Amino acid sequence: MRVLQGIAATAVAVAALGMSACSNGTSAQPKDAGLPSTPLEVKSAVDSALRAKFPENIRASGALRVATDPSYPPSAFKSSAGKIIGVGADFAAAITAKTGLRFEWVEVPFDGMLAGLKAHRFDASWSAWTVTRERTEVLNLVTYVNGGTSALVKTGNPKGIKKPLDLCGHTVAAQTGTLQAQGDMDGLRQQCAAAGRPAIKPMIVPQQTNVNQAVATERADAMLADNTAVAYQAKLQPDLFESVSTILISPEPAGVAVPKDDSQLATALAATYNALIADGTYTKILKRWDIPNAALPKSQVNPVTS
Repeated sequence: MRVLQGIAATAVAVAALGMSACSNGTSAQPKDAGLPSTPLEVKSAVDSALRAKFPENIRASGALRVATDPSYPPSAFKSSAGKIIGVGADFAAAITAKTGLRFEWVEVPFDGMLAGLKAHRFDASWSAWTVTRERTEVLNLVTYVNGGTSALVKTGNPKGIKKPLDLCGHTVAAQTGTLQAQGDMDGLRQQCAAAGRPAIKPMIVPQQTNVNQAVATERADAMLADNTAVAYQAKLQPDLFESVSTILISPEPAGVAVPKDDSQLATALAATYNALIADGTYTKILKRWDIPNAALPKSQVNPVTS
């Protein structure tokens, strides 16, 4: 999410991970893929106080019209049955259970979402927008996850890599031109030197498929990529790969986008996310998609960090 500022970066990272037929969400999945195929089932327990925080027009209709581009796993994509699934769909199910408000999905390409929000063609964009000062000037961003760089290793984690300094002395792969290859690798070199550890051995290659292959064939001990893309690849090929969820380098919050003139909806969504954090549903969803390192302690509206 950091390279292209938003879900588009996750799309690039996932596509680069070699999932050549992921446009429909499941056609390229190995037989034993550990991907959830339906949204999370959440027991309904409507909180009337939370529901009352939402704008009157939404409460009256009983629905939230939410834009998504369901071609970006694991945030939002389609099952073989054509249903929208993913992290976003799980949170939608949880919010429906908590508020009684149903979700009406509006499928929109990411590059059309800003204009749609400004024109109020839908209430929110469920697309993991990275929070930047520029964006908060024109949108309200309600944070719910952390983006950042994580590590992918071979199943079983034979080298015992659990934290960034464990990468010191190992061959670590990344794709040419990515933030992982440029900024993160340099930062790790400095950390290893400062800790008196052996130098990291970068393997920078042009295609992400070659990066994956390097890990699978043990020419590299680990690879670096976006945390959600790493988790998705591990779920897609659990017989080959394992994500190191205890590693998250340079985390940046991302969130749901709401029109700038609808602060009430933004505040209500933040309150609902915080209720899900408090009751444990939030943690359950992140664990379901193998991204516990994406957890935030609190949902906020427009917490500018860059």
